[in-house]
Amino acid sequence: MSITFEKLSYTYQTGTPFEHHALQDISLTIADHSYTAIIGHTGSGKSTLLQHLNGLLKPTSGKLVVNGQMIDTKTKNKQLGDLRHEVGFVFQFPEAQLFEETVLKDISFGPKNLGKSETEALEIARQKAKLVNLPDDVLEKSPFELSGGQMRRVAIAGILAMQPNILVLDEPTAGLDPKGRIEMMEMFKQLYEKEKLTIILVTHNMNDVANYADNVIVLEQGRLLRQGVPTEIFSNPEWLNKHHLGLPQTTAFALKLQERGINLQELPLTEKKLAQKLAALLQREVK
Repeated sequence: MSITFEKLSYTYQTGTPFEHHALQDISLTIADHSYTAIIGHTGSGKSTLLQHLNGLLKPTSGKLVVNGQMIDTKTKNKQLGDLRHEVGFVFQFPEAQLFEETVLKDISFGPKNLGKSETEALEIARQKAKLVNLPDDVLEKSPFELSGGQMRRVAIAGILAMQPNILVLDEPTAGLDPKGRIEMMEMFKQLYEKEKLTIILVTHNMNDVANYADNVIVLEQGRLLRQGVPTEIFSNPEWLNKHHLGLPQTTAFALKLQERGINLQELPLTEKKLAQKLAALLQREVK
């Protein structure tokens, strides 16, 4: 089942001098089991859009439907329990939410709150710890003894223990070094492929969009600017430049090659695609 926004608008502090139209007339669909990246400048409405997905915010007008459940201006908080189990949120620095004595207790906290027995909750916790590549020898340690990257994995395992079908990632690699960032993004890729989750990623990193997403939503000043597959979104550098959006590094390099007379026909998004195109050109030259 998909996620559908229908003419959704949201205004902060309505009727006050500080009134701000954060989202305006958003209509779009996110397909089930897609990997969607949402991009746009700070203030474009990305985080506001995310917070509608599990009812943290409710529309000022319009509606959205998440896997069959509708949220509109009249939706009550008590109607959102099932939805909030359906949608798991990984905010920036999720490790700040850790609080239990041990890793295992922290991950099992959510399932116990959902009515699972102690035994069931701990078994789910062990499964999710394994899923995020936490070694067995850290499970009985305090999460605060772990590295920053491991702490983040504990927090993500705790979200996965709630068994959501949709995983929302709001700049999930913030503060990580390059190696840690790649490991984290590869972990989300594995979750997407093996657990069949729908992934929604907010990021400023165009390399991550190119390498992982199959659907891209572009927001600007609270409005939907464009939606499409990454090859469509990154095919027009002039349009991106006009809207102050960057290119993936590989695509930017390929553009410079084209400017120097190397005809690649279309701009590749990833290193692998660029290597294939250059290899094909070299083979033609040899012949």
